[in-house]
Amino acid sequence: MIFSNEWMTIKQCSLKYYNEFGEECDVMFRPNEYHSLMELLFDKYVEDWGDCKGRAWCGTCHIQVIKGPISEKMEADEKQTLSKLGNSTLQSRLACQIPVTAQLDGVVFKILKDDEVF
Repeated sequence: MIFSNEWMTIKQCSLKYYNEFGEECDVMFRPNEYHSLMELLFDKYVEDWGDCKGRAWCGTCHIQVIKGPISEKMEADEKQTLSKLGNSTLQSRLACQIPVTAQLDGVVFKILKDDEVF
């Protein structure tokens, strides 16, 4: 019996973000490679991010979605934390609450500093 590796191949996806300095960064990832967008970026690109370790309590992984289909469904903890941030908008999300799925392919977002307004 011959097995094909095609079914085992996981599509590589990409997204783009702008860091705190306005620099454009490209990210390659595989769906479900990390639990959350925050973990992916912290592991490979961003230092000093995610003070609460992904519990949606601190808001340090606050992003503004510029383009793409990130789900608008939010748990109560994320909504509450975003409501406390002075620069939160309808496009705000906490990266720790966004699963790393194929849905993120092509997404563009900006990492916000505490006092930055989109």
